[in-house]
Amino acid sequence: MEEFNEAPSREHTNAEKYVLRQKLFATEDVLPMWVADMDIKTPSFVIEAIQKRLEHPVLGYEEVPESLFRSQINWIERHHGYAMQREWMFYSPSVVATINMAIKAFTKPGDKVVVQTPVYFPFMSSVKQNGRHVLNNPLIHDHGDYRMDYDALEASIDDSTKLLLLCSPHNPVGRVWRREELQRLADICERHNVIVLADEIHSDLVYAGSKHIPFASLGEKTAARTVSCYGPGKTFNLAGLGISTVVISDENLREKFVHEYRATHFAEGSVLSHVGFQAAYEEGEAWLEGLLSHLQSNMDYVAEYLAKYMPRIRLKKPEGTYLLWLDCHGMELSHSALKQFFIEKARLGLSHGVGFGREGEGFMRMNIATPYSTVEEAMKRLHLAYAARFKEA
Repeated sequence: MEEFNEAPSREHTNAEKYVLRQKLFATEDVLPMWVADMDIKTPSFVIEAIQKRLEHPVLGYEEVPESLFRSQINWIERHHGYAMQREWMFYSPSVVATINMAIKAFTKPGDKVVVQTPVYFPFMSSVKQNGRHVLNNPLIHDHGDYRMDYDALEASIDDSTKLLLLCSPHNPVGRVWRREELQRLADICERHNVIVLADEIHSDLVYAGSKHIPFASLGEKTAARTVSCYGPGKTFNLAGLGISTVVISDENLREKFVHEYRATHFAEGSVLSHVGFQAAYEEGEAWLEGLLSHLQSNMDYVAEYLAKYMPRIRLKKPEGTYLLWLDCHGMELSHSALKQFFIEKARLGLSHGVGFGREGEGFMRMNIATPYSTVEEAMKRLHLAYAARFKEA
């Protein structure tokens, strides 16, 4: 656990969560806990593998090695019970890049793409930037629990609805969808001939009591209309390497995707990203176990602290991801006043809920993939601001 509590300074690097503080919060004086990467050391075995590769003096073009794909195939089958085949897989620099590619490959301008808000904001922006229409199917929120609104989804789909973007596990609400939930969604998409892009980048970050079910593993009919996105970026803190994979088992679907893929020229990624990716999946078992234990401890601390000292802020512990979806409705503040409170009074740089869709109003998203000391400092700051405003502690 000690390695997860060491706090490497990122203040003088180009870390996004630090360099964008002034732009996003109008001040440098906030503890940044917004971007979904970790303020935890990337695993030593990944760093060592990259350092070893750097002993060779040439960093030229390289193909993605077959051993890289094999390492991920083995990992996903071992952890999630889904047996992928090499010919289904492609390199992609990121899940967001894959989303944009899928929108171009499977829809045309003016078509509708389903998103289920509140959700990771590039889901909406990617649809709009490509000249397609967002068909919003908001999740049902019931006392901290979220579930899909299947009836509203089926009622809203029409002939121009071609694609659904599924976040599984869900960012920001932290749901890990059950098999029966995913199956019901799959049945609706099959009836209406809707393709599903399943963003499963957080699939390894699932806590006891929940299990990630790959959407494409539900059966051949479902797999035939599914584009799956995987990668080690969230699990092993490798977002800066810019590497993920696209998995498409259906040949016809794959051909459509490849047409756009080649036109865009994603190429083969970087030499060092290949090495880091493979090392993570080949050597990461024990490290991930330790990480999940650390994240659970951080989560438990925040939940207990809020319940004891700040009852107006409610937290339903996530089933997956390292992102906490703080329900601040009890503070009875407007969206702008809530942002101002967290920035100016608590001096915390969090993601404001409206950024995930209007259904996120009244929420704040906090990243707890940090050393315990950072979470402790965040709670102290928040408590001081809260107590001054509400006189409750």
